[in-house]
Amino acid sequence: MATVIEDIKRLADEQKRAWENEGKPLADIAAQREFTADEREKYETLERAYNSFDERINALVMQRDLEERAQAFAGELLGNRSAFGNAADVAKFAEEIREVLRGERRNNPLDYVPSPEEVRALSVGTAAAGGNTVGKTFLTQLVEPLRQFSGVYAAGAYVFVTEKGDEVTLPRLSSFGAAGAATEATPLPGTDPTFNQVKFGAYKYGDYRGISNELVDDSLIDIEGLITRLMGENISVLTGQKFATGAGTTEPTGVVTAATVGKTGATGVGGAPSWDDLIDLQESVLAPYQARAAWVMSNTAVASVRKLKDTNGRYLWEPNGQTGAPAELLGNAVHRDPFFAGVGVGAKSIAYGDFSRYWIRLVGSTRIERSDHALFGSDQVAFRAVLRADGNLVDTSAVKTFQGGAS
Repeated sequence: MATVIEDIKRLADEQKRAWENEGKPLADIAAQREFTADEREKYETLERAYNSFDERINALVMQRDLEERAQAFAGELLGNRSAFGNAADVAKFAEEIREVLRGERRNNPLDYVPSPEEVRALSVGTAAAGGNTVGKTFLTQLVEPLRQFSGVYAAGAYVFVTEKGDEVTLPRLSSFGAAGAATEATPLPGTDPTFNQVKFGAYKYGDYRGISNELVDDSLIDIEGLITRLMGENISVLTGQKFATGAGTTEPTGVVTAATVGKTGATGVGGAPSWDDLIDLQESVLAPYQARAAWVMSNTAVASVRKLKDTNGRYLWEPNGQTGAPAELLGNAVHRDPFFAGVGVGAKSIAYGDFSRYWIRLVGSTRIERSDHALFGSDQVAFRAVLRADGNLVDTSAVKTFQGGAS
């Protein structure tokens, strides 16, 4: 893991290269003439990136200074300035400091009397809102539930990134036309192919929250790093749902929404598929798509399929013995998507096909930003995450769904 000093040097080098490769040529142009609209936009983008480097470098410099001061301070308390290094028992030392601040360490006090401005607020906010990360005895590890994001993305959806958010139009062949039998000395028959369009917009998704400065200061975990990562994950969860089942028009068109039904299940089985249903669904997709095809299912659909047995009571689903590889069903990989409907009457719980024909449009990347000023009045640090995206199945022949029977 890189040290703070190495990170500072790396960012400074990146900033310098950005200026030399892009900033200086634009500055030279500005010395000769006015910018064009494109040049001005490029310069303003570069200026924001350059300022972002400054902010990140300044934050790391502050971190370096705080670490150096903490080590010096700890060394004085322990009577040995060299004793407090990377191998020191930081958790034990932190608990000793807390005992001094609470007045509990009397029999073996440290040679230190805190002044009022040096005492930190250890009682932070609401427990569930962050206070539980500030504790009397606390391991500097966080237990996090695992999360599922997008099976559609995992199955190979095609992602393209644009710099701006204006509408993107993709021409699409909607019918091939046809040839016909011809007779001697008569005009050749045939019908023309037809075309339509698929349009990609830029729907905006975001997450915003404030964290008290007390929590930032007192938490023994990297609370800022955790919050920014969770915000990015929250957007991934939300867009994953849209790519699966979004209704279109005012949001992405999910693959389940766009795909046609390839097989409808029997009635009287609560919407569960049979082994024959799975074969029929697979064969409802044309052979050229099957070379890159995959299954995407809800968790309950996976469970339902795994329970299918032959007449001798043996399970039909054969587990994949290859470590780290997805399970396979009828020769194709299986991906779970938490946003697909569960097995049920009339529910579309399974999709099969070539998911590279589902296109995801992103405008730039997920933007995660911090501000020390937006919530200045409440002494909070503000964080926001923003992503603009859209998605659609550009080839509706490529993916088909299984729908549970009507009753």
